[in-house]
Amino acid sequence: MATDVAGRRYRAWYAMLLRLYPRPFRERFGEGMAQTFHDLCREHRDTRRGLFGFALWIFSETLVGIVRENITRMNQLGRTMLRVALVALGLLMVPLVASQVVDGWNWGPGAFVFAYVMFFGTGLAYALIARKVGGWAYKAGVGVALVAGFALGWANMVHVADSENPAKLVYVGVLAVGGAGAWLARLEARGLARTLFAMAAPLALIAVMLPSGAPPYLARNMAILHGVFVALFTASGLLFRHASLAGLK
Repeated sequence: MATDVAGRRYRAWYAMLLRLYPRPFRERFGEGMAQTFHDLCREHRDTRRGLFGFALWIFSETLVGIVRENITRMNQLGRTMLRVALVALGLLMVPLVASQVVDGWNWGPGAFVFAYVMFFGTGLAYALIARKVGGWAYKAGVGVALVAGFALGWANMVHVADSENPAKLVYVGVLAVGGAGAWLARLEARGLARTLFAMAAPLALIAVMLPSGAPPYLARNMAILHGVFVALFTASGLLFRHASLAGLK
């Protein structure tokens, strides 16, 4: 009886120890490791061998593996961040060079910092989110959503932020809905699909209502631009919906 109690206690402690592994490793191997430990404990119990020394050895070996896996993951994250940072720096060269050769391109230092943050944040978000899920629809949905969000934020900064257009608050609100929706959905495909559809709705409304008092050419251009954003957000929502349905099969 005492051996059974000790075995249950060691298995509970081992399950807690496995939680220290990085989540992808734990989801892939954690159940099998816990089952193997359970079987070995039962084998030691049946042969009436002591469990304490065995459990101590397994716990020590597992702890070393935990440290190794977390260091490896940190190194991978560091390499990913470095690659994204370099790509973002390369993309920043485009507006930096343009500001030197294009008349009227008068960005201040703050605009370049904001642009770099957008490049880096968008790239890092895709790298961290897309690699968690192997489905093509989910990855494509993430890519389309981030491209559309980046383009909307960029257009808001370049064309709207310095104007008196009240629509800029709506655009910021759309991006805020995207961020809040992704957080509430915990990046699950079904919740992300609803979030993207919710982002597309106000932009579709603006495409119909906002240009009504503008000159015809401006109204047409604004309607086309908003239509592109609506199409992108809707397409991303449909991709997430496809990923959600595929996950239920």
